[in-house]
Amino acid sequence: MSNHYEGKSGVNVKRLVQNIADQYPFKPQIATVVELVANSLDAKASLIEIVLNKEEGILSVKDNGLGMDKKRFREYHDFAASAKTRGKGIGFAGQGAKLALNFCKKVLTETWSSNYRGYSEWFLKGNEAPYKIFDNQILTLDSLGTKVALYLNKESADFYTEDLIKETIHEHYFPLIDPKLKLKEAYKNFYEEGVKILFNNKEIILDLSIEDVLEEKRDIVISIHRKPKAIGLVGRIKGANFLPPGIMVCTYGKVIERTHFKKEPKEKEKIIGWIEAPYLIEAVTTDKCRFQAGNKIWEGFFRKAQSEFSRWLEETGLLEKPIRRELDYANLEEEINSILKNLPELYSFGSGIQRDVAIQDAEGEEKEMGEGTQKVPGTKGGETTGEGVAVYPGDELGRAPTTEPGEGTPATPKPRIIRGGIRIAEDERPDLDQEAWFDGESVTVNKSHPAYAKSKKNELLNYHLLKCVIMELIRFNLEREPEPSYQRVFDLQQRFFKLWGEQ
Repeated sequence: MSNHYEGKSGVNVKRLVQNIADQYPFKPQIATVVELVANSLDAKASLIEIVLNKEEGILSVKDNGLGMDKKRFREYHDFAASAKTRGKGIGFAGQGAKLALNFCKKVLTETWSSNYRGYSEWFLKGNEAPYKIFDNQILTLDSLGTKVALYLNKESADFYTEDLIKETIHEHYFPLIDPKLKLKEAYKNFYEEGVKILFNNKEIILDLSIEDVLEEKRDIVISIHRKPKAIGLVGRIKGANFLPPGIMVCTYGKVIERTHFKKEPKEKEKIIGWIEAPYLIEAVTTDKCRFQAGNKIWEGFFRKAQSEFSRWLEETGLLEKPIRRELDYANLEEEINSILKNLPELYSFGSGIQRDVAIQDAEGEEKEMGEGTQKVPGTKGGETTGEGVAVYPGDELGRAPTTEPGEGTPATPKPRIIRGGIRIAEDERPDLDQEAWFDGESVTVNKSHPAYAKSKKNELLNYHLLKCVIMELIRFNLEREPEPSYQRVFDLQQRFFKLWGEQ
């Protein structure tokens, strides 16, 4: 005999449902599709079937994954509990269904696992979300897996189209519909049987792979401490770009961010790429649509990827190395960094940081040499303090190996605490309207900007440089905050210039 269970999903659920939707940078209808596919992938599905019935106003997502057991199916309806925690999967159990309550008459979920079968009906009623769970009963599933059917309200029934759903999959799960990327070893490791995503019984698959449309492409391998290697490729698209620009940083086939790693290359709109880094799942935000600014894993990856990307840009002529004016800017840099140490919000930019530096090592690889050194404690092995070794970068005279491959001194990258501080560089970019940009280490000032020329002519260049530096640091800092306050832009700028004036 079947069991029937009724419940309500918490208190003031209507507000909770709206709060969940507000976490996402896109509409809840799109977030729902993204989350339902993520749930299917987390369940190890090899087949995900999306069906849109416009006449009946029903959108369903069905998979052949592991299904849920009885306990997980109960938790699926509970806003206070989740079967997943950050770092365990690319979605949250029940998140897609919870989002759908915003715009559906009801949500019907069926699940079938090795030890449980059941289905539920769920809907919003006032401020509550009552649901009924029917144990040991299945409506349409004929094998292990889960099916979520959304009974859409009129507005959402009109909102969903074939093009919209395909574009959503294209944007958020690009590697899994690319005919070559989806076959990469990186995806075989966690999707052993591969993944097919269907829309109305037809596979969503690109005609051409990203590999087929790139020129000057390069494979990328990124290693960070004790993590498996991330792999990818970068290149410049031939002809008109039909893809969103930027390097797709992915985890388990889900595109989390598109980025140019804080660089401003020529032909920026034509530069695209892909990197799969499963370990970055530990660094995603709660909505799993962005990376946590300040997370050590993400920032370690970002620095390595930025370095690889910069090297490719320089070799292809899409980015020139900024001209470093040691004598011109040394005093100004020192002045700026002393101010930053008195601003708690920006203190980290002027203080010591841990990062990989190249330590001379006869058994290491040859590295490019750089001008400017500083002494850091420790020997190659890091077992004793030693007398200190000269490393790049720094503000003392001399040359030392960088972490970039080259034809200089053999060295091995090792983590060390180095003197931090902002460095100022120059570039001539008449194609950009920006006065300056910050890549995490150096603020590059655009010498081609009219404001640069006028401030230099009027002997106000130092003030112009100060303004460029502080505004770029504030911009960088705000991008790391989940809810940036633009009032703080004015506050930090005023405090910075007050401290500068008092020096």
